Amino acid sequence: MGEPVILEAVRTPIGKRNGALRAYRPDALYARVLDALLERTGLDPGLVGDVVTGCVTQVGEQGANVGRL
Repeated sequence: MGEPVILEAVRTPIGKRNGALRAYRPDALYARVLDALLERTGLDPGLVGDVVTGCVTQVGEQGANVGRL
């Protein structure tokens, strides 16, 4: 196993209740973030061993563990 490396640290926008992000499920938003990170870094997804994620407001559909996608 190689040395751990942090290539990027990003977050999604903060949405208001019933705001512009209301149509996005947390897992769908997370998938878009991962796609953007891979595009921005040019990293081969096959080289990624772990990704650390979190969801601050775990209520309703957001209660899912988005890191287990």
